[in-house]
Order: sequence, then structure tokens, then C-alpha cells
Amino acid sequence: MKLAIPFGLLLVLALISCGCTMSSSPTSPVTAAPTVAVLTTPLQTLAHSGGSGVTIPIRIKENNFDPDFVTVKVGTTVVWTNDDPRTHTVTYLGNDVMRFDSGQLTTGQSFRNTFTAPGRYTYTDKQYSSMKGTILVE
Repeated sequence: MKLAIPFGLLLVLALISCGCTMSSSPTSPVTAAPTVAVLTTPLQTLAHSGGSGVTIPIRIKENNFDPDFVTVKVGTTVVWTNDDPRTHTVTYLGNDVMRFDSGQLTTGQSFRNTFTAPGRYTYTDKQYSSMKGTILVE
């Protein structure tokens, strides 16, 4: 006489014997990969998790900073690149904790600054005072 053992029971016994368990939830935490923001329109606001080793690009074009407002974490580096045919500066002289001035940037030149202290940094172009941007460091 043959003994019929259902296939499901065999599968459960096989899993138990190899020490495996069936679970619908992961056994270790899953971390999401960092996201990259692609800016498609001028003067966007960019919020970024930032932090040490993270670089945020800002373009200077058509007498504007693009994006003109960015929120980052302490330790983030911001890189401004002049894509305008005119020379520009990136200047913040607001407090003693952090000051920066790029000097004259010609077309294609870049300036970088790493933000080491929390605060609100509203910078300007010394030649075109209507050009303003803000970095909020949290």
C-alpha cells in the first residue's frame, strides 16, 4: 500500500529541516538608495538630505542662481557654476562663523563651499545685487 503525502507537507518539512522559515517581512532593515534631484525649470527650491561628502550643484544662468533656495545638512558642499556669458560672484559676508566670496567667475568656472554650521545663508552677486540665493543648513 502506497502512502500519499501531500506536496505542501513535503515542502514545509523540507524548509524546517534546512532551518529556513517563510516570512513576509524582511529579517534585516532595508535602506533606500539616495535620490537625485533633476532640475528642469529655473529657480526651483531643492531640499536635500545632504551631509558630509554630498555635493549640490547650483547653476548661474540668465542672471539668476538655479535653484535659488536649497536646504541641506551640515557638511554639505555646494558648487556654483557660471553658465552665463557675464562674469558673476557668489558672495556671503553675513557673519563671522562663515564667510565666502568666489571672486570673479567667468563662463564655465566654478566655486565650492562646504557648510559647516547650521544657519540661513543668503548670498548675492556683488555686480548684480538683484541676484540672490539662499542656503538653509539644518
